[in-house]
Amino acid sequence: MIPADGLPGHEASRAAWRRPKRSSPEMLYLLPAVLVWLVTGTTISSLNKWIFAVYNFRYPLLLSALHMLTAIVVDYGLLRLQLVGAVTAARGQLTAAAKLKVFLLSLTFCASIALGNVGLSYVQLSFAQMIYTTTPIFTLAISTLILGKQHHALKYTAMMPICLGASFSVMGELQFDQTGCLFVFAATMLRGVKSIQQILLQEEKIPSVFLLYLM
Repeated sequence: MIPADGLPGHEASRAAWRRPKRSSPEMLYLLPAVLVWLVTGTTISSLNKWIFAVYNFRYPLLLSALHMLTAIVVDYGLLRLQLVGAVTAARGQLTAAAKLKVFLLSLTFCASIALGNVGLSYVQLSFAQMIYTTTPIFTLAISTLILGKQHHALKYTAMMPICLGASFSVMGELQFDQTGCLFVFAATMLRGVKSIQQILLQEEKIPSVFLLYLM
């Protein structure tokens, strides 16, 4: 069968594969955004712990509030500069159910950051990071309980080394603090809940920066 362009099917698909992909203006924003996300994501916990350890800062909830305020200011600037598309349409299309989902996600998001900062004021950063690695375990368990989703046995098998590593870290921590451990575990569990809530929000198709601004 010859397509309309006069080439056989396999030759047409091969020619299409050889055509260079058109560069999108979004790539100009995507690459810097990913780089900034990698840099800030790997340094935020270290900076938090540095503030607690070096300056003896004892107000983790205030620090969390400053985080939220900074997110609002940065997101508002991005929205005002119209660096995020389809925000105006999304603003007017939020249903009551969507607003409730965003509100619940906001509570989970803020609580996870606040509890994580409280935990960092008690425990070492390395100890907290080891516990944070168990987030996928909480995500799998919560998705099974709330969404009724059945996961492949290999997923649970892959979690076993993470569980063992976290257990050895807890048992071998020289500066173990029970209160800080509880706060960090609570923050980790809320991270898993947040992932499930974000999955439930995908059908609303809210732009990510606008969603963070609402949160």
